[in-house]
Amino acid sequence: MAKLQRQYVSKLVPENPTLLLAVLIAVAIVNSVTLGYDSSMMNGLAIKTTYTDYFHINTATEGLNNAAGWIGNFMACFFMQPFADKWGRKTGILIAACVCFVGILIQAAAQNTGMFVVGRIIVGLGSELSSAAAPTLIGELIPASSRGAILGFFYSCFYLGGIIASGINYGTRRITTTWSWRIPSILQVIPSLLAIVLLPFIPESPRWLVQNGQHEHALEVLVIFQGQSNHDSVEVQKTFEEIETTLASENDMYKGNPWSELISTPANRKRLIIAVSFGLMIELFGNFVVSYYLGSILDQAGITNTDTQLKISLILSCWCFAMAIFGSFMLDILGRRIQTLGGITGMIISLCLLGGLISRFGESSNKSGIYGSIAAIFLFQGCFSFSITPLTCLYPTEVFQYKLRNAGISVFRFLDTGCGLMASFAMSYGMANLGWKFYIVNASYDLLFLACVYFFWVETKGISLEEIALQFSDTIVSTSTVTPHEDETTNKLEEKAINKDF
Repeated sequence: MAKLQRQYVSKLVPENPTLLLAVLIAVAIVNSVTLGYDSSMMNGLAIKTTYTDYFHINTATEGLNNAAGWIGNFMACFFMQPFADKWGRKTGILIAACVCFVGILIQAAAQNTGMFVVGRIIVGLGSELSSAAAPTLIGELIPASSRGAILGFFYSCFYLGGIIASGINYGTRRITTTWSWRIPSILQVIPSLLAIVLLPFIPESPRWLVQNGQHEHALEVLVIFQGQSNHDSVEVQKTFEEIETTLASENDMYKGNPWSELISTPANRKRLIIAVSFGLMIELFGNFVVSYYLGSILDQAGITNTDTQLKISLILSCWCFAMAIFGSFMLDILGRRIQTLGGITGMIISLCLLGGLISRFGESSNKSGIYGSIAAIFLFQGCFSFSITPLTCLYPTEVFQYKLRNAGISVFRFLDTGCGLMASFAMSYGMANLGWKFYIVNASYDLLFLACVYFFWVETKGISLEEIALQFSDTIVSTSTVTPHEDETTNKLEEKAINKDF
């Protein structure tokens, strides 16, 4: 066969599908590292006296400095959908990286609390924009068979950023000037620069291109990504026809604004319930406290030495990263629902255990009790990392069809960041006032999240984005592009959905 003559896709985009997939994974890593680095960096800075003394940190200012990033995250939710849908997924990533770059420079050069807070708001804005554009691009490019592992891996690298930040914080702990916290702040810029450097080596989403009338460009992307030599490949044509048919059907079915269409049918309302429930629970499981207030928890557990706290923070980040990677590869084996239900159950048990141990040994010198408290923290974070972290960017991308995808993700992120913003202010006071009882209260309302997942979430394991609509009883026309076994599954789903009304 003759070699493909590119007309639309940059020659910098690799021809080898395996190499192209590796570049996509690299893009996923650098975008996710930015988020994880920020969280762990703030955790480590709060332990350092050079930071707490410089900004005169107390309960109120600690909440404000942590909340600043969440304010930026919250603001970004209003721009996610138009940025990614109007200008493209790649442009969305570029804008996000540039915004992060500006915010990081302001944060690192901060002369007072106000300047630091402004920088963190801008960093939060940029990082949240990337959390919509990057997973959407990757999810729309990769096949269903590897979507769970790769998109799960995307957000799992949140912990890789945490490991790097923890290591840098530990390495700069003995610096007695403001460079102790300025160096970690400055180095946060590296992932944003890498994201910009990698963008020319990846294509735009073929689904976005088809939706915006660039059919030949989309077809060329599919040829390259599937490792074919020309446009006439049967596999390429089937995939292209499925995308065209499904998007045309969606456009005919959902003629209104994406936001109004979110509540237009029972199927879409069910999607919205999933987005709302996931957005509410993701910062309220208890992980927010461990991510941002680990120092306070360790103080309650009787571990007050700064070096010891920084070591635990670094080891905890490594543990979470390992569990999240393991969870990413288990998603396509266990399935989304079973893995989530198991993870929530483990978190409830470990929170109760942590509360009980802090109640009994928090003010004692009993080393076994103190080690038990540390073990409970690791158990909780392990359950969260295994089940929830890999789903954070994967599940919202899967459950919404193309036209509603970024609107649905925006709702999810709006509630996620809104809860994070609320928790930034409330959690520090809750921990101070309730002590060990705080963890028992947290475990109690986690039971509601467990019930919500059981009754409302659907399984999306191994199903193409176009076929997932059938899980919600949508009647969008779709042709299969997968294996004969998957064809049988699709036909059964179509038979069940064929006569269902909205």
